[in-house]
Amino acid sequence: MDEKAVAFKVIRNLIFILAAIVVLWSMKLQVFEGKKYSRLSEENRIRRKFNPAPRGRILDRHGQEIANTRPGFYVSVVRAVIDQLTLSTLSDILSMEETEIIEKSKIEKNPFSPVKIAHDISYAQLSLIEEKADVFSGVEVGVEPLRNYPYEELFFHVIGYVGEITCEEIEKDKTYILGDYIGKMGLERYYENILRGANGVEYVEVDARGKEVSKITEKRSIPPTAGVDVLTTMDLALSESVAVYLEDHEKAACVCLDPQSGEILVLYSKPSFDPNLFTHGLQKKEWDILNNDPDAPMYNRAVMSCYPPGSTFKPFIALAALDSKTVGEEKRFERCLGEYRLGRRTFRCWKKHGSLDLTGAIVNSCDIYFYQLGRLTGVDTIADRANRIGFGKKTGIDLLNEKQGILPDRKWFEKRYGYNWTQGHVFNLSIGQGDLLVSPLQLACAFAIFANLGRIPIPHIISRTDTTYFTADISQEAIETVCEALAGVVDHGTGTLARVPGVEVCGKTGTSQNPHGEDHSLFVGFAPADNPRILVCLIVENAGHGGSVAAPITGRIIKSYLNSLQQELSEISLEQ
Repeated sequence: MDEKAVAFKVIRNLIFILAAIVVLWSMKLQVFEGKKYSRLSEENRIRRKFNPAPRGRILDRHGQEIANTRPGFYVSVVRAVIDQLTLSTLSDILSMEETEIIEKSKIEKNPFSPVKIAHDISYAQLSLIEEKADVFSGVEVGVEPLRNYPYEELFFHVIGYVGEITCEEIEKDKTYILGDYIGKMGLERYYENILRGANGVEYVEVDARGKEVSKITEKRSIPPTAGVDVLTTMDLALSESVAVYLEDHEKAACVCLDPQSGEILVLYSKPSFDPNLFTHGLQKKEWDILNNDPDAPMYNRAVMSCYPPGSTFKPFIALAALDSKTVGEEKRFERCLGEYRLGRRTFRCWKKHGSLDLTGAIVNSCDIYFYQLGRLTGVDTIADRANRIGFGKKTGIDLLNEKQGILPDRKWFEKRYGYNWTQGHVFNLSIGQGDLLVSPLQLACAFAIFANLGRIPIPHIISRTDTTYFTADISQEAIETVCEALAGVVDHGTGTLARVPGVEVCGKTGTSQNPHGEDHSLFVGFAPADNPRILVCLIVENAGHGGSVAAPITGRIIKSYLNSLQQELSEISLEQ
C-alpha cells in the first residue's frame, strides 16, 4: 500500500472518530443532560425574584409606633455578568472598594443570581446608577422595606436591632435567603418568628446583560406577607421623661414596672446607640469602634450588668431575720458609734446612729446594725431567703442574655475562698457589698415582694392578659414590717428627696462601692404605698450617694407616671 493510501486511511479514520465524538457528545448534551441544560438556560433567562416582607411594627402600650418600616433603595449585582467598567464605576458611586463588591457577590454560589451589595443608598446615588443603566451590566436597583426606629437610641436596649443575615444563620434556618434582615438583639431577636413575615416571589425574564425585560405571567407570583404587629407594655412618654432626667449623667440603668402585673414600663440603659445605623449597614471599622467602646453603649445595663446592691439589700437581710424569727422588730444591738471592730478589722458606718431598733436601722440605713444582724442571722438563712425571692436567678423576662448575678452562700464562699472565708465576708453581704451582685431588673422584681405583700410577678415586655406570679414563701408579718420601714425611709429617713406630694412612697437608698471610681447611686421605690402602680429601680453609675442623686430622680419618675395615670382617668371620665 502506497503512502497516499495510508494517509487517506488515517484521515478517514480520524474523521469517523471525530464524528463519533461529536455525535456522542451531542447525545450526552441533548438526550442524557438535556433537561439539566434546559433548566440552566431557563435560570439564566428567567430569574426568581424575592420581594422581602415588611416586619411587624413594635408598639408601646398606647399603640405608638416605636419600630416600623420605611422604603429604601438597594443595589444588587450579578457576578457572572458584571464587567470591569461597570465594576469600576459602581465602586466610585457607592464609595466601596471593587474587591469588597466582588467578595460580597461571592456569597451567592450561583454566579447568575443577583446579590445585594448595598442597602439604603441615597437618592443621589440611585440617580447616578439610573443614568448609566444603558451601559451597566449585571446591576440592579430596587426598593425594599427597611426597619426604622423613630426614637433612635431611646429604645435600643429593649427593642434591639436587625441586620443582614449571615451565611451561618442561613445554615441554621433554611427559610431565610441571602439579603434578608434578621433580629440580632432585644425584642427583634426574641420575637423574630412573629415579626419577620414571609417573602413574596415573582418571576421575571432578563436579557444577556442581566437586565429585567418583563414579568413571566405563566408562573404564578406570591405576594409578601407582612410580619405581625407586637404590642408592648413600654410607656413611650415615661421613657422619654427618664431619658431627660438622666441627661446629665453618662452611665445609668433604670427599670420601671407595674408591680401588680409585671409589665415593664421602662427599660432604659445609658449610654445607648442609634439602631438605624445597623439598617444602613456598618462598615467593619465602624463596628470595631462601636464594639470596643469602653463605655459599652451596646451593653444593656438594666438586664446584663450586675452591681453590688449596697444598702438596697438591707431590707432583705431584715426580711430573712424576721422570717426565721432570729429577731423581732424591736431588736437592738450594740449602739452605732460610727465603727465596729471584728478581730483586727474595723468596719465603719457612714454616720453615728446610736441605738436603733430594726425599723430605725432600715430608715437610717445603719451599717453597724446590719453587720450585727447579718452575723446573728447567718449566711445560710440569708442566702436561703434571698434565693426564695429571686436573687441569684434569672427573672424570666422575654429578652435574651439576662444575667443571674451572684448570691453567695456557704458553699460559694468555700469554693471561692476555701475554708479561709470569715465573718468579714458575711458583714459585707449584710450591707449589700462584697461578692453579692444583682442586675437592676432583678432588684426591681425582688422589691415587688413588698409592693405586693408576698407575690412576685414574672416581668414581661410583650402585652398579655394573664400575669404569672411566684410566691416567695416569706412570712406576711415580716413583709409588712419591712414595708412600713420602707415608707419611713422616704418620709423621714435617707430617701426624703424621693417624696411625691400627696402620695406615700416606699423605698430604699443605696450607695454601691465601686473599685474603679466613684460610688454608684441607687434607689428602689414604689407608689402609692397602699396600691402600688409603679416600681422604679434606678442606678446612676459614679454619681455618689443614693439619697442625693438616685432618690430625687426616682421621685420625679414616679410623679410623672402617676400624673399621666390621673390624666388618663380624667379623660376616660369625660368621655363617659
